[in-house]
Amino acid sequence: MRRVLAVHLLAIGCASSAAAQTATARLEIVRDGAAPFVITGTELAVMPHTTVQASDHGKPVTFSGVSLLALLRRAGVTVDSVKGAMLTAIVVATASDGYRATFSFGELAPDVGRTVVYVVDQHDGSPLASAEGPIRLVVPGDQRPARWVRQVIRIAVRRIEP
Repeated sequence: MRRVLAVHLLAIGCASSAAAQTATARLEIVRDGAAPFVITGTELAVMPHTTVQASDHGKPVTFSGVSLLALLRRAGVTVDSVKGAMLTAIVVATASDGYRATFSFGELAPDVGRTVVYVVDQHDGSPLASAEGPIRLVVPGDQRPARWVRQVIRIAVRRIEP
């Protein structure tokens, strides 16, 4: 009986911890020459989500989130009909521990490279565990999840100048 009670209390604690984590989550989108755009975990949670099935080290996983392009559009970044200087831009995702992953803007552009990146806040129908979230990047097309940034706090769009 005590074990059952302990398991239930642990589950309740984890659920309320994940809910609190979502409420305090923030993702900053930074682009050259513009004020940072901030989206909260609560705002992200109410946006239309896509369910994503992928493989994490050979294990099938299901996430739910919003495409990175949708968030970049919302932040005022032009992502359609990319040409010229924007083809030299990079997108840098930074985690709370300083881990970073990069994408070329051209590979993300739907009319050029079509790499799909999701900003997710749910794993198997529940908020992300604190070890992976509250917000995480998932790149289902990558061969291994090296660019699946956990606890992502910033997305920066930077032009690379010669």
